[in-house]
Amino acid sequence: MSLKVTIIIPCYNAEQWIEKCVISALNQTYENTEVILVDNESTDRSLEIVKKIQETRPELVVATAPNLYRYSWEEPVTKGLSLSAGDYITILGADDYIT
Repeated sequence: MSLKVTIIIPCYNAEQWIEKCVISALNQTYENTEVILVDNESTDRSLEIVKKIQETRPELVVATAPNLYRYSWEEPVTKGLSLSAGDYITILGADDYIT
């Protein structure tokens, strides 16, 4: 049994980068990986873009968290951790990607 890796992506208004970010996380070669994106009440098309990806990649977990503190990752990361089943967890910025 291999250890599970969780990639949590907190997202707030990242429509410019979010597709590349999520696809890079989903395309990892390590097989026992889960990707959890938590939208933090984005006012752009970020959540719409991610839900479109989820239509063809149902292994992507999409959730939302309230945006209580401006520019804070606390709420989406906490939500992502509550959904995670990983033995190892990393956080990937919504404006970044994994090569």
